[in-house]
Amino acid sequence: MLRLDFVAGLTVSLVSLPLAMAFAAAAGLGPDVGLVSAIVAGGTAAILGGSELNITGPAGSLIGVLAGVIIANKIGGYQDVLALGVLGGAILIISGLSGLGKLVRFVPLPVIIGFTGGIGVIIVVSQLEDALGLPKLEKSPHFLGNIQAIIGALDSVTPAAIGVTLMTMGTIEGLGRVLPKAFAPLLGIMVAGVAVWGLGLDVLTLEAKYGAIPRSLPSPAIPTLAVDQLMRLLPAAFTLAALCALESLLSASAADAIAGKRHNSNAELIGCGLANIANSLFGGIPTCGAIARTTVNARSGAQTRLAGVFNALALLLIMLVLAPIVGQIPTAALAGLLILIGIKMVDVLAYRKLLAHHHWSDFTMMAATLLATVFVSLVVGISCGLAVALFAYFRRARGTGTTPAAENDDDASRETSKVSIARVQGPLFFHTARRVIEEATSHAPDVALVLCLRDTDVIDASGVQAIKDVLQAHRGERSVYLSGVSDEQRDLLERTGVIDIVGDDLVFSTRDAALLAAHAE
Repeated sequence: MLRLDFVAGLTVSLVSLPLAMAFAAAAGLGPDVGLVSAIVAGGTAAILGGSELNITGPAGSLIGVLAGVIIANKIGGYQDVLALGVLGGAILIISGLSGLGKLVRFVPLPVIIGFTGGIGVIIVVSQLEDALGLPKLEKSPHFLGNIQAIIGALDSVTPAAIGVTLMTMGTIEGLGRVLPKAFAPLLGIMVAGVAVWGLGLDVLTLEAKYGAIPRSLPSPAIPTLAVDQLMRLLPAAFTLAALCALESLLSASAADAIAGKRHNSNAELIGCGLANIANSLFGGIPTCGAIARTTVNARSGAQTRLAGVFNALALLLIMLVLAPIVGQIPTAALAGLLILIGIKMVDVLAYRKLLAHHHWSDFTMMAATLLATVFVSLVVGISCGLAVALFAYFRRARGTGTTPAAENDDDASRETSKVSIARVQGPLFFHTARRVIEEATSHAPDVALVLCLRDTDVIDASGVQAIKDVLQAHRGERSVYLSGVSDEQRDLLERTGVIDIVGDDLVFSTRDAALLAAHAE
C-alpha cells in the first residue's frame, strides 16, 4: 500500500509542477509562489482534509478572484492575496464546523459549466500578453478593458513568442494522443524550453520576468491583517470560499467515484481552510482541491492520504534541486499551457447538449452565468445563474403533480443481498441530485441495483448527471437497471446519452420487469 501511494504521489507531482507555476503566473505572481502553494497547501490538506485522495493546489477557478484583488490594489495586491487566504480559510473552517458542506449540492450543473467556461475565457485573455510577446500591459478589472489594451499593443508582437506558444500547445496535444495525458503538459513545456535553448530564441523566461526561483521554502510570517483591509476583502473572501468549497467537494466526489471511497464534506472544508491559512503564512496563494490532479492520483493507484503527502514532498525536492532549471522555462510556454486549459474549460459540446437536449432553462442559466462572469464579475456570474435556477425550479415544479407514490408492499421482500432498489421520489432537480447520488451509491448489492424513476416526472441537467454518476460509481462491480421509465423520460435519457451508458436492455417501464431481469441475472 505504501509503495502504491509513493508511486501515485510522485506521478501527481509531475502533473502539479507546471500547473502550480502556470496558475500563479496567470494571477500575476511568480511561479515560485505557485510551487510553495502546492507544497504547503497540498501537504496540509492531505493530512487534515476529509478526503483520502483529494489533491490540493492552485486552481484555474480561483484565478479571477486573485487577479481581481491584485489589480484592485496594485501596491498592496500581494499582501491582500495573503490576507484573502486567511480570511477565506477562516470562512471555510466555520462552514465546515457549521455543517454547511452539504450546501454545495444545491449548485446546478449548468451554473458550474457556465462559470467554468467564463473562467476559461478570462484565462485565455490573461495569457495573450505572454503568448504574443507583448510588453507588460496595464491590467484592467474589466474584460473589455483588457481586450482593448491587447489590441492597442499588437504592433509590438514578438514572432518568437508566438512560435513557442504554438509549439507548446501542439506538443501537449500531440503527446496527449500517444502518452498519458497527465504527463503531456510537463513534456510540452520541456520540449519548448529545449527548443528555445537550442535555437537561441530571444524570448522572456520565468527568471527574467519574476526573478530567480528560491531553492527553499520561505520562512513563515503572519501577513498584514488590518481591520479595514479585512472588511474590504470580505466580499472577495466569500467568493473565494464558495469556489474553494465547490471545487474541493466536486474533486473529492470524483475521487470517490473512481476509488469507491466516501469523503467527509465538512471535514474537507475544514482541511481546505487550514491549508489556505497555512499557505498564507508561507507566502502562497489560495488553493483548493483540483479535479484533474485528484483524478490522476486516484487512477494511479493511491490508497491513502499519504499519496498527497508524497506529492508535496516531491514538489519540495524539485524546488530544492531544480529551481535554476525551472527558472529558464519560457513564459510563452506556460502561456501555451494555460491557453489550452482555458480553451478546454469552454466546453462548447456541453453547451450544445444543454441547448439541444435539455429544458430551455438549463441552457439559459449556463449562458447567464458565463456571460456575467466574463463581462461583469465572478460573484455576479454565479448569482445570475442561481437566480435563473430558482426561477426555473419554481416554474417547473409548479407545473408538475408529482407526489411520492405508495410503494408496493412486496418491494422490500424482493430486495436481497444480491439485488437492491434505490428509489427517486419527486422532481430530480439540482437540489436533490447530490442526495440521489449518495443514496444510490450507498447501495452495494452483489449483482444488481435497480434505480427506480417511477415517482419522478421532471429531470433537469443536474439530475441527468446524477444518474450518470450513479452508473459510473457501480460500473464494473454490478449491473444497474433503470425502472419506471416513462416514454418522455426514455426520450430524454436517449438524447443525453444515459441509455448508451446503461444499455437499452437494462431500461424498463415497470419496476416488476426490472426486478425480474435483475433476479434472473
